[in-house]
Parts: sequence; C-alpha cells; structure tokens
Amino acid sequence: MAELSKRSAALASVGSGLLLTVLKVAVGLATGSLAIISEAAHSGLDLLAAMLTFFVVYVAEQPPDENHPYGHGKAESLGALAESALLVATALWVLWHAYERIFVSPEIPQVTIWSFLVMVVSVIVDYARARSLKRAAKTHRSQALAADAAHFTNDMLGSLVVILSLGVLEVATRTDIIPIWLALRADAIGAALVAAIALRVAYGLGRTSVRDLMEDVPGDLGRRLTAQVRTVEQLIPESVRIRVRFVGEQAFVDVAYQVPRSMSLEASHLVSQRVRDVIRRELPLADIVVSVEPARVEGEEYAATIYAIANRLGVAVHHLSLLLSADGLKVLLDLELPSDLTLGQAHITSEQLRESLQRELPETAEINIHLEARDLHVLPAVQQEDVARTIMQALDSLAGGSAVTRVTSYLVQHGTVLAVRCAYPPEMPLVDVHDRMASIEQQLRAFVPHVSRIHVDADPMA
Repeated sequence: MAELSKRSAALASVGSGLLLTVLKVAVGLATGSLAIISEAAHSGLDLLAAMLTFFVVYVAEQPPDENHPYGHGKAESLGALAESALLVATALWVLWHAYERIFVSPEIPQVTIWSFLVMVVSVIVDYARARSLKRAAKTHRSQALAADAAHFTNDMLGSLVVILSLGVLEVATRTDIIPIWLALRADAIGAALVAAIALRVAYGLGRTSVRDLMEDVPGDLGRRLTAQVRTVEQLIPESVRIRVRFVGEQAFVDVAYQVPRSMSLEASHLVSQRVRDVIRRELPLADIVVSVEPARVEGEEYAATIYAIANRLGVAVHHLSLLLSADGLKVLLDLELPSDLTLGQAHITSEQLRESLQRELPETAEINIHLEARDLHVLPAVQQEDVARTIMQALDSLAGGSAVTRVTSYLVQHGTVLAVRCAYPPEMPLVDVHDRMASIEQQLRAFVPHVSRIHVDADPMA
C-alpha cells in the first residue's frame, strides 16, 4: 500500500503539471505576457520534473540486488539533481528574455481577465499539490517527493508575483499613478523575480542532492553515536569506531569495537545487541553491521591470557596450573592434540603455543606443556555390562567406593573406557570432591586391565 500511495502522489503531480502548463501557454501566447510565458515554462519544467519524480520513485523502491546491495535509494537524489539542472536552465532563459524586455525593447502586454484567472487557478492547484506532496514526502521519507513539493511551492510563489505584476499593468493602463517606465517593464520585472525564485529553489535542491550523493552526514552524528555506544558496558570505550552513510532516507551504520578476549561468544553477542539498541534510539530504521574484535585489557588474569592464546591458535588446553615461586611464574598445562599426529608434528604445535605464551606472559615465566592425545572422532564401542557389574561388586573393598552410584564400561579400539558417577554431599568443598574422584580413578586403573580412560562425574546427593 505504501508503494501505491507514493507513486499515486507522484502521478497526481504529473496531471497537475500538465493542466497548468497547457493553461499558461494558451493565455501567455494570447496576451503576450512574458511573466505568464515564463510561468508556463516553469510549469512545463514542473511537468517534466513530476514525470521524472514518478520514474525515480519507481526505481528507488526496487529491492537491493547484486549490483546495488544498498538498494536504489540514490535514484531519488539523482532525480532531484536533474530537476535542479532543468530549473536553472529555464530560469536563465527567462532572465535573458527579461533583460531584453527591460533594457532593449520594453513593451506592455495585453492584460485580460483570463490572465488573472489562469494565475489564480495556478495558485490554488500549486498550493494543493505542494501541501499533498509535503505530507507524502514526510510519510514516505522521500527526497524525490520533497523536491517535487518544492517545485510546486516555488510555482505558487511565482504565480503570486505574476498576479502582482499583472495588477501593476492593469493599474498603469487605467490611471497615471504608475510611471510609464515602470509600466513598460513591470511584466518583465515579474518574470525576472519568478526566475530568481526558481534559481533559489534550484540551489537548495541541488545542494541537498549533491550532499546526499557525496554521502554527506550531519557533522555531529558520528560523534553523538560514538559517545552513546561508548556507554555500553563490557566493551572497550576507546576502541569504538563508527561510520554512517545514507542511501535515500535509509541509514547504514558500520560500528567496530573491541571487547576483552576472555569474553564468551554469547556475552559478546549480548553486547552487540545493546550496541544496536543504542544506535536505533538515534536512527530507528538503521541497517547496522557490527564488527567485534577481541583485545587484551590491562590487568587481564594469566589464565584468561592463556586460554585466549590457545583459542586463537585453535587448540584446546586443560589441567591448567599457575604457580608463583621466588624465581617467577610457572605454567603447567595439558595440550590436547589428535591421536594420529607424530611426536614431531605435535612438537611443532606445542612450540607455537609456547612462543605465543612467552610473548604475553612475564619474561620469568616457565612453561611446561604436557602432550595429551585425544581421538576427536566418534569411536565404535561395545558396552560391557558384565565388566560394569564386576566393578560395582568390587567397589565395596575400595576406599571411597561407596560414593559410586553407577559404572558403565565400554570396549573401544584402544582399550576400556569407564564412565563412573559418584554422589557427594552438596556442601562438600569442590577440592575435596576432586581429590576423592582422583582416588577412585587411581584405584580403578589398578583394578581394570587395559583401561584407556576413566571419566568420573560427581553429582550432589539428593
């Protein structure tokens, strides 16, 4: 419905422009009035501009495509610029003829009731169309309709000037109040004023169109948006960079900023949502692209640094221990690598991790990396129910075995995998829970031959 209303407004301007042009040309030629002829030329230009507006409105409403990823909104600016150029050309033509009538061959045109009538009709039609187009331009945020409204407003003002000049001529022919030199030139002076008004409108339209085509934005818009985005919690304020462009009335905003690299992906996404909300308070319909970069922040914990570097290298580490002794920081960690790597291949990866850590940790840091093979593929397995029952029966003789609630045994290519579930009081410190699970794991390794992995999981007692 919005497209139809927008095009209907442009189409109605075409009809109005055609009507006024025909009327003014007929009366202007019949009376010889340069002012009316100039108004006819102006209305003809408005007709051409209205037709151009109808075309560019249609083009601007086409959806984005491969060649125009930001849409076709610039068509309205091009149309407005073309209208400005036509307006300037017509105004210069009128000024030239006005110069001849004022300084070379002054003459008094014939003034009839039709002269006044056509101009009064023009004022009424121009007023109605300008008001309708302004309303439509505001509703649809259309630069092309706004330019068309400016044309009809200018046409209305020009018609009023022509009525004034015709009034001066009428008074001059009936009385001696107005000097003969003014009477001879009143019509041409009115035409020149119409042309001057047209040049002023053309300047305003052209300036706006060029600014839009050059993607000019309000000088303080970027600063305002940057200041508002910097208030968003958890991002690094001084890292915020914003670029804004407009295609027609559609705003496109590119915003880049940094967050602490220890932040999770989900938390970073929530920050980006808050950034979008802040920008849309200023530009409600903006199309926003957010670029987030991880950054090291002052006071970052050593553990966060180590995990961030591992993530950047695409490797997984666990069993991280940080020890601070008199001679510096000690880092102990397990590096998970595919089980099909050779020692030489694994060593290359571990050295890359070590060198990256040494660049960001204190110079005194000593880094110990334990290589742990992990088969990251899905392994075929056979559940061993008899083995699980045997282990459950033997748990009574193991220290802490009463905490075990379930044992599942699987036979895989490299041996036996045990999944053990335990239950402990919910108020028990996690350190104690870990020690007890480690004790159970150690005892089970001695009890079950060919065990390749034991996974112990703890639940709070009901």
